[in-house]
Amino acid sequence: MYTANYELKDAGRFFLKRMVRMAPPAWISILIIFAIYFAALYMNGRPIEGMTWPGTSLKAILSNLLFSFEFMGVQEYIEVYWTLEVEFQFYLLIPFLLPLIVKFSHNQFILSLILLGISCTYFIYPDRILFFKNNSFFLLGLLLFLYRMNLVTRNYFIYAAGLAAIACYLQIGISAACASVISVFIIAFVKFQNPITNFLGIISFSLYITHHNTGIVAEFILRNFYGPDPSEMVKFVMFFVYLGLAITFAWIFYKVVEEPFMNMSKKVRIKSKNYKKQPVTPVDKK
Repeated sequence: MYTANYELKDAGRFFLKRMVRMAPPAWISILIIFAIYFAALYMNGRPIEGMTWPGTSLKAILSNLLFSFEFMGVQEYIEVYWTLEVEFQFYLLIPFLLPLIVKFSHNQFILSLILLGISCTYFIYPDRILFFKNNSFFLLGLLLFLYRMNLVTRNYFIYAAGLAAIACYLQIGISAACASVISVFIIAFVKFQNPITNFLGIISFSLYITHHNTGIVAEFILRNFYGPDPSEMVKFVMFFVYLGLAITFAWIFYKVVEEPFMNMSKKVRIKSKNYKKQPVTPVDKK
C-alpha cells in the first residue's frame, strides 16, 4: 500500500486485491475438507476422528466464506482459519488507518496517540471482533513497517515496540508476547536469506491453509500401519513424515491454486499505470 502511494479513495481496490489474492485459495481448501468429510462418510459411515464440522447450514457456509466465524458465532470448517478472520478484519480497517499513520509518522506525539487508540480497541467486544483482541500483534507489525520505511527513528521503534510487547503480554500472554517481539526484532535488525527459508516463505500461505487437511488424511491412512497407540519413537518419525507430506502438498497447492490467483491479484492495481509516486523524505534512524 505504502509503496503504491495509497490514498483513502483507493480502499475499494485494495480490499479487492487482497480478496482475489487470498480468499479463493482459502475457499478451495474448504472444498477439499468437504470432499474429505463426505468421502469418509461414504467409505466408513462416519467422519474422520478429530474433524470439526459446523454443518451445511446457510449461516455456517456464509460465516466461512466471509471469514466471520466468531462474529457470527459459528465454528470453522478448518480450525486454523480463525486467524483469517483477524486478518480480514485488519484489511477492512487498515485502509482507513494507514493514511493517518503515515501522515503523522513524523510527529511522535500524535503517532503515539493513534497507536494508543488502536491498542484501546481491545476493550471493544474482544470476544466477537478478534482483531481488537489481537491488536497488539498488528501494532508491532505497524511499528516494524514504519521503521523499515524510515518513517520513525530506531529509538522510537524500540521503545514503542517494547510497550506493544507489554500490551501483548497483558492481552494474550507471555508466550505470544515473547514470540512476536523476537520475530519483529529479528526482521528489523537481522538480514539473512537461504533457499530453505525462501521456499517456505513462498509456500507459507498454502502450507497454512492446507496442512490441516493433509494432516487429517495422512493420520487416518497411516494409523492403520502404526496402530492407535504408537511408541514415542514412532511419533517422532511420523512427525517428520507428516511435515514432509504437508510441505509437498502445500507446494502442489501453491503451483496449481495459489499462484494463479496471486498473478490475477497483481492485475488489480491500487493506482493507475500513469500514476507517479510522490517522493517521501525519510527520517534519520538514529
